[in-house]
Amino acid sequence: MKYGDNPSENNSELMLAFPTPIKIYKYKSSIEKELKYVEGLEWVSHQSFGGKFTSEDSYLTKHESLKSITSFFEECIYDYCETAICTDQKLIITQLWGNRNPKGAMHHEHTHSNSIISGVFYLRQNSEQPPIQVVKPIKSGILLTLKEQISWHAANRLMLPCTSGELIIFPSDLSHSVPTNNGDEDRISLSFNTFSIDVLGSKDSLTHLDIKTLVRENI
Repeated sequence: MKYGDNPSENNSELMLAFPTPIKIYKYKSSIEKELKYVEGLEWVSHQSFGGKFTSEDSYLTKHESLKSITSFFEECIYDYCETAICTDQKLIITQLWGNRNPKGAMHHEHTHSNSIISGVFYLRQNSEQPPIQVVKPIKSGILLTLKEQISWHAANRLMLPCTSGELIIFPSDLSHSVPTNNGDEDRISLSFNTFSIDVLGSKDSLTHLDIKTLVRENI
């Protein structure tokens, strides 16, 4: 075979090893009441992180007005564990907070520490507002120049367009950001982190973590 020949003509197969599991869920009920409720929360400005706002209360699972959506999140977390990462470990929401990006605001690139999987639920997201952007983990010091038109699996960054009423769940260590909101309306979403209350690891591998027992023994 000469360099430049197309090996795809010789029945080659492209395989993706260890892909990052990202899953999008659609909330089928109306979110008008929840959107109005979240808009009325107390907000904290983060000018040093792109001009975004977060809700002053980051434990919104305790709010009765958000119980239906919170139950939906819990169902989706269970499904993600079952189908995307294939575990029976029970993950619970540790924090749930609101995000508000007015016109001109963005959210810097970041990951979510002390969390296993994270989620973003869109209360107001339309075509005029930027989607979430996920960043490919760089495990090599070599960066090749990519073609202008490339396949999604070769991209270093991906925009994941979602609409109002959709929830996206992803590993908490996946780096992500939100570009500048050029729309006239505030971009509003809810974000959550999770952790397991079940036993993690094993004694033999020296990775054993039993939070429930540790708490009982140290009270």
